[in-house]
Amino acid sequence: MASIEIGGGTLVQPGWINLDSRNGQGEWARMAQQTPWPTGDNTVDAIRASHVMEHIPAGQERIDVMNEAHRVLKPGGVFEIIVPLLVGTWHAIADPTHISFWCKESFHYFDGLFAANADYGIRLWETLELEVVDGWEGHWKGTPR
Repeated sequence: MASIEIGGGTLVQPGWINLDSRNGQGEWARMAQQTPWPTGDNTVDAIRASHVMEHIPAGQERIDVMNEAHRVLKPGGVFEIIVPLLVGTWHAIADPTHISFWCKESFHYFDGLFAANADYGIRLWETLELEVVDGWEGHWKGTPR
């Protein structure tokens, strides 16, 4: 299998599978938090979620998406997330369809730098890149540990 674009709408790159409730094809026409995804363990080269993770509820549903991406990525595969961050601008909170807010530190619950005082079953990632672009947009790339 090639690569998965989560919530790509009509802007999916050629050769990528669109995991999208409105524009996905066949079994891929679903919300990302509807797991398991229709592929086996360690079968995907790359996953990209650009401006979609803020539309997935925080808590268990966010954890489920991160854990499912962890399951399907091949060793060395990369998950790229781009989200508006809660940092001094209106971008993250103005859109009425945003139901999950992110800050730069949100990613550290998935790479183990921060931890909750309970076991929520989070599968850990290695952060490859984490930067803030234009003062508000979070760009993260990670690979399963």
